[in-house]
Amino acid sequence: MAYIRKHRKKWQAIVRKKNKTIVKSFWKKGDASKWAYKVEAQLETNTYQRVEQAEKLADIKLKEILNIYYEKYLVLKSKDHKKEKYLIDLLSNKPIGEKYITEITGSTLARFRDREIEEGKSPSTVKKYLLMFSRAINRTKAEHDIPIFTNPVTQIELPEEPAPIDRVLNDEEWERLLEVASKKKPYFMKAIVIIARETLCRRGELLRLKQSDINWRQGTARINITKNSIPREIGLSPLALQTLRELPDTPDGRFFPVKSVHSFNSYWRKVLRDAKLKGVFTFHRLRHQGATDLAESNWSIAELSAQGGWRSLSSLQRYTHIQAKHLAKKMKERG
Repeated sequence: MAYIRKHRKKWQAIVRKKNKTIVKSFWKKGDASKWAYKVEAQLETNTYQRVEQAEKLADIKLKEILNIYYEKYLVLKSKDHKKEKYLIDLLSNKPIGEKYITEITGSTLARFRDREIEEGKSPSTVKKYLLMFSRAINRTKAEHDIPIFTNPVTQIELPEEPAPIDRVLNDEEWERLLEVASKKKPYFMKAIVIIARETLCRRGELLRLKQSDINWRQGTARINITKNSIPREIGLSPLALQTLRELPDTPDGRFFPVKSVHSFNSYWRKVLRDAKLKGVFTFHRLRHQGATDLAESNWSIAELSAQGGWRSLSSLQRYTHIQAKHLAKKMKERG
């Protein structure tokens, strides 16, 4: 049953059916009547809830979904939430972020994917964008009463990523990398390259490393925030200790003070470009380089795992690239 009444300065439409009461206010009596009769018909045909959810979605933009995901989940769960915030802000400011969620279809995302690649984004970057959309939609759908019925990201093909770089630097390339890094800003670029290879630490672990994390007497460092959330203590080589000692003190105690990961990535890309290693090497490959060094120096699997923080043999195997000439040398030593 539907009826209209005057309520203060507005007209209030009230629809009751069984135990359900739905109320909405309007400035015009005619609008209240139209809405009331429409809702009453939807209740009669059991379509009201579906229509209500569709109307709710029509008011939500994709950028709002992204920000709900950040504020209600990432900021609480992710240790890298500042990096995720940068990505969410980037996507929110793109034209697709302004679209209402009801406008986001498989074809919408396919056009977005193709346009981003045409504008020069790498397949892996565009894939990262799409997966962020997907995670945000799934999380808000599951936990925040956003009535999204289908995740449109599942309806399209994700960009194919190129084969991963699977090599370590030769001696000439290494010397060239160090020479270029020594001439680049900020002042610590050469030092962080050396420390990455010597310690097997990840980029984020190094950017957070502080004076207070170092035990100079024992020659160790404590890595407090790690990818797998398990802190670890690592050994520091004489070269690593010397390199860290030569770095100047900073206000917050960090050895490698940068404003953000994105700032560091910008510096690193310039190093790779001038060292003629762009496209054939990444900062993360320094971790592979160091793991290979230690494996060829007869470190045990247990020692390598403890230093690099790997929790499985399969993970460790992906990081060691022992050359055939080293294996031949070991065979000769065996006799």
